[in-house]
Amino acid sequence: MDRVFWDENKSCTIDFSTAAWATDRIHDVFHAAKLSILCDVDFVAETEKELLLVEYKNANLPNAAHPEAFRPMEDKRLNNIAMKYFNSLQFLQVTNRGMDKQKRYVYVLECLNGDRVLRKRVRELLTARLPFLLQQQVHMPEKMIDSVEVLSIEEWNKAYPDFPLRLQVE
Repeated sequence: MDRVFWDENKSCTIDFSTAAWATDRIHDVFHAAKLSILCDVDFVAETEKELLLVEYKNANLPNAAHPEAFRPMEDKRLNNIAMKYFNSLQFLQVTNRGMDKQKRYVYVLECLNGDRVLRKRVRELLTARLPFLLQQQVHMPEKMIDSVEVLSIEEWNKAYPDFPLRLQVE
C-alpha cells in the first residue's frame, strides 16, 4: 500500500512509508457517510510509540489566492483546527486504531509572517482548545492527547525525518 500522500491542493507530499500504518482517507469515510458536519485532519500515522495526527496549511504557495487574508490566529480557524483533532480522534477510537499510544497533534503551518513567534502563539491558542485541562480534571483510562506542536515545513522535516514533507509546486 502506498503511504506517500498528497495534500488536498496537490502542493506537497508527505511520506509515511516507514510508519506502521497511515491514512489520508478519514475525509472520504466521513463524506461517504454524508457526515459533512464532521471535519478531519489531513494525515494520520501510527508508529511503534505514537499516533500522529497531522494538519497541513500552506498559505505561502506561489499560486495562493490572497495569502494576506489568511488569519491563523482567528477564533473560527483555531476552533476548526481543534475540531479536526476531536473528530479524527473519535473516528480512530471507534475503529480501535492507536489508542494505546501517545497522541500527538502536529499542525504544519506556513503563512505570511509565519515565524517562530507566530507559531508559538498559535500553539498556545490551540492548546487552550484541546483537552489538556479536561484530562487533568477527569480521571481517564487513557489520555485524549499528549502534545500539540505547530511547525513550519522545515521544522517538521527536522523533527520527523522519517516522514519527509516535500513541496511539489514551482
